[in-house]
Amino acid sequence: MTKAKTNINLKRVNINLPINIIEQVKTYADELGINTTSAYILLLNQALEYKEIMKQMPTLITLYSDMKNALKVEDNKNLS
Repeated sequence: MTKAKTNINLKRVNINLPINIIEQVKTYADELGINTTSAYILLLNQALEYKEIMKQMPTLITLYSDMKNALKVEDNKNLS
């Protein structure tokens, strides 16, 4: 079965990048067996997702701390 085609709007972007970054992306693409455009897209998406995760980190830490404290209270009740 063939994959359904998705319509993704594309726009050409011309940027100047340091040569060492270009070489790293090329190496990354070669290691994954993808073209460099796909490697840039993949890396940019990962960076943007990481940024979103980091924005949520304080909330996650607070939730973790609250759950940990609730478990301590529950354990102390069970020991009494």
